[in-house]
Amino acid sequence: MRRALAVFAVVAFAGLAIAACSDGTGNHMNDQQMMDHGSGNGQDTNAPVTADAREIRVSSDTFSFSPEKITLKAGEDVTIVLTSDDIFHDFVVEGQGHIVGAKGDQTATGGLRIDKPGTYKFWCSIPGHRSAGMEGTIVVR
Repeated sequence: MRRALAVFAVVAFAGLAIAACSDGTGNHMNDQQMMDHGSGNGQDTNAPVTADAREIRVSSDTFSFSPEKITLKAGEDVTIVLTSDDIFHDFVVEGQGHIVGAKGDQTATGGLRIDKPGTYKFWCSIPGHRSAGMEGTIVVR
């Protein structure tokens, strides 16, 4: 019984992964379609970067970010350098919106500044990615 449940869970998760990259008709979306579809607030442009801002490198692949925790100083300008290892992923921050999106096997940059100390969530807004665990935390001190 446990083996059957484990197999079911794997098959269901794989189905979620396929559905998350489809256009609702069963067709797999390409990077441009994912970018047009995926940004959290309707943007498909990256946030402007401030010159000389500290760079924070973030890698993304299906259902994960690395690192999953980022620490910033309140009011600090940073550049999120997002590398996607497979398909289009974006980086959306609670209270800030879309910061950056990167097509598969590419790197893109977006600027971020959070003035108020606290803990904030970030995630990929491609349908199904966040619910599959593609999120992290930003701690602002």
